[in-house]
Formats: sequence, C-alpha cells, structure tokens
Amino acid sequence: MNLLKPAVLMTLAGLAAPALATNGTMPHGYGIKAQGMGGASIALPQDAIAAANNPAGMAIVGNRLDAGLTWLKADRGATIGGTYLSANDKDNYFIPDFGYNRVIDDRLSAGISVIGNGVGTRYSHPVGPPTNSNAGSELMQVVLSPTLAYKISPGQAIGVSLNVAYQRLDIRGVEHVGLANQGFEHAFGYGLALGWSGKLSDQVTLGASYVSKTHMGKLDKYRSLLAGGGEFDIPEHFGIGIAYMPTPTVTLAADALRVSWSDIRSIGNSLTSAGAFGADNGPGFGWKDQNVFRVGINVAASDTLELRAGYSHGSQIIPSGETTLNYLAPVTPQKHLSAGLTWRLDKQVEMNLAYTRTFDSMVVGSGASLGIDPRHSQHLLGASVGWTY
Repeated sequence: MNLLKPAVLMTLAGLAAPALATNGTMPHGYGIKAQGMGGASIALPQDAIAAANNPAGMAIVGNRLDAGLTWLKADRGATIGGTYLSANDKDNYFIPDFGYNRVIDDRLSAGISVIGNGVGTRYSHPVGPPTNSNAGSELMQVVLSPTLAYKISPGQAIGVSLNVAYQRLDIRGVEHVGLANQGFEHAFGYGLALGWSGKLSDQVTLGASYVSKTHMGKLDKYRSLLAGGGEFDIPEHFGIGIAYMPTPTVTLAADALRVSWSDIRSIGNSLTSAGAFGADNGPGFGWKDQNVFRVGINVAASDTLELRAGYSHGSQIIPSGETTLNYLAPVTPQKHLSAGLTWRLDKQVEMNLAYTRTFDSMVVGSGASLGIDPRHSQHLLGASVGWTY
C-alpha cells in the first residue's frame, strides 16, 4: 500500500462518523420509550414512532401523536502510533423524532414515523499530512415512513411502510488527497419495510420486521472517494421480537436483529480492496454484518407512572484489520444500558424520559491497521410528549 492510500482511507472514514452511531450509523432504538427499554420494541409498540421499529405496531398504538428530542454527548477518538487524538471538538448533538397515527376503522390504521441517523465528527486541527483546514465531516440521514397497518384478525396485524430518505454529507480538511472542501452533497432514496405482530395469548406477543436496503442517490461530489461511485445506502435489516406480561403491571420484551452492513460497497468493502477509490471494488470501511440483541422491562408503578429499563448488545462491526478506515469513524460501541419513565399528566397527555449510557469500546488495530485504535462512548438523554385522541 503506498503512502497516499492510508491517508485517503483515513479521510474516507469521516463519512461514517455519526455521533448517533451506536450500532453502526443507527441508534440502539427509535423513540424515547423504546430507548428506555434498550431498544426492545419489535413486539412492543408504545408510540407513533412504532413504524420505525415494526410497521405492524401502528395497528396497535391507536390515535396518537408523539414528538421527541434526544440530547447526545459523544466521546470518541483514536490512538494512532501511541498518541491519543480526541475527535470531540463538537460533542453535543440533538436528534428529533416524530410520529402520527390515526385509526381509520376497526381494522385499518394510517400514520407516519420520522427518525434520524448520524451527525458527524470534528477536529480542532488538521489530521494526517499537512492540509489547509481542520479535519471533520458531517453525515445526516432522515427517514420518513408513511405507513398502513391492518388487523387481519383479533390479535394479528400486518404493516407496510414506504421509507423515503434524505441524506447530506460534508467533508473538510482533505486537501492533501486532491479534494478541496466541497461543502454539502445531498441525496434522496427509498426503501420498503414490512412487519407482523401476533398475540399467542393474553400474556405473549410475537413480532417480526423486515426493512429493505434504502437505495440512496449517488453523492457525486465524493464519487472519487466512496466505493460504488459515491454510494452510501442505508442497509437492509430484519429482526424478531417477543413481549411477555407475567403480571398485569409488568411487561418484558426482547429483540434479535441482523444488519447487513457488508452489502453496501462503500461500507462493506475491505480496506485492502484492489480497485481504485470510487470503483465498485474500491476500498471501503470493512464493516461486518451485525447481530443486535435487546432486552427491556416496563413496570406500571401506578395509574400515572411507568418505569422502564433495558440493555442492548451489538456484535463488533469493525474487524481489527480494518481500523485505519475508521480513524474518523469510531463506530465501536457495543453495550448500552438504559432507563426511562412515562408520566401521564391526564388521560390524553404524557411525558416520557429516557437515559442511555453507551459504554466505552476500543478496537485494537492489527495487520494493515496496526497502531490505529479507535474508541467511542456516549451519554444520551431523551424526552418526548405524547398525545392520544
């Protein structure tokens, strides 16, 4: 590998450095209530963000509107050649979500969930070979999911969402690879999500969801860097879940998910791929497919107060031989511990809170990535308001 190639690879990593990146470029759960249960939600819809977790859940949550905001404080960086470099020049981010659902008749519901992925990374100085500006990048993705959900029988529901996505990307401080600061590049895309929910008994509910790859338009300003000529799609993912009520006031939930990162060339191609930058077989981030397991508990402490807690664990997606590409994309977190509550102000209005600690995780580089060790941890505090009508 020549001297230029590692520099370009480290620059490319800035594209996948979202501060929301706890499971790759995705959070541990969508919606404040799901966040408080470690993300467990496929068989336990609790608000109008449900379509982002399982479209069938919109047939269950009833008439409601939810609006939330999560404050995220990120701590990330990497040890390079024995020296630790902090990537925390910007470490506070705010991520909104929104959901609306309406019951059309006894069987059909229609609604929309809106969620976000990604934010960015920023250094207070140039990184790598001498450049004219400070290093950094910003990646933002917003997904709108118009949804129809249908009760096919008592206790059984299916749902379908059209995922319409927008993303924007900016990279700074990469003049040393012949790319001046380009500013933001934008792209739109689309995908499909399917879901099912079914009650086996009064105590047990199962759920399953499938989300296709969201095919995004090419990021033309960065087509000479990203494999696939500027490809940066949102990956296919699917999962199953179970919810169990051992008592009328206690609900346990668990999910298992699979995220297909390797199917996206710019993300899954190896650091040492033989092709030129931007080619279909060009270098990528080298991420592996990911298995995610989530468990949570919800306790109705009173008529007005619910308490919840949860834990999520994702398999490591960055192999030790691929850490060079993740110099600016330390998407290393695996373990998340969360707690939350719902306080009902009256029959129609509720307040929700959730706190999540994403524990520090480091990947020690080896082989072609020897000496580059990225790490990342987070605090997340989310709040939302829900209205039923």
